Amino acid sequence: MSINQILKDKNLKVTKQRKLILEILEKENNPIAAEEIHNKLSKNFYIDLSTVYRNLNLLEEKNVLLKSTIDGVSFYQLNNEDHKHFITCNNCHKKFVIENCPVHNLENIIEKETGFIIKGHNFEFTGICPDCQKNL
Repeated sequence: MSINQILKDKNLKVTKQRKLILEILEKENNPIAAEEIHNKLSKNFYIDLSTVYRNLNLLEEKNVLLKSTIDGVSFYQLNNEDHKHFITCNNCHKKFVIENCPVHNLENIIEKETGFIIKGHNFEFTGICPDCQKNL
């Protein structure tokens, strides 16, 4: 689905800023912080950091994006079938990808039990990675 169509389906105005933000997120393999998005956009366009935050918050509210927060920093990714979950080491703060979303089957169960139509989910896992466990 095109970026324009995604925005229109969510009853959002198609703006240059939103399109640019979504284009960056579309190219990223991992969730990305607002500051990183701003830095990438600032190379070619003038955009205020507060504009990036406002758009990210709106896109998250409309379930276009998923947000995860690690150590007080919010990371964003597209809310699609290819989204990823991560586990973050409490010691070294490295992020590791959890392959294949473990929650899709749970969504079906929750929908049946609650009558909700689930539009997305967001989980944050933390722990101690194998390398750091060696030093305990």
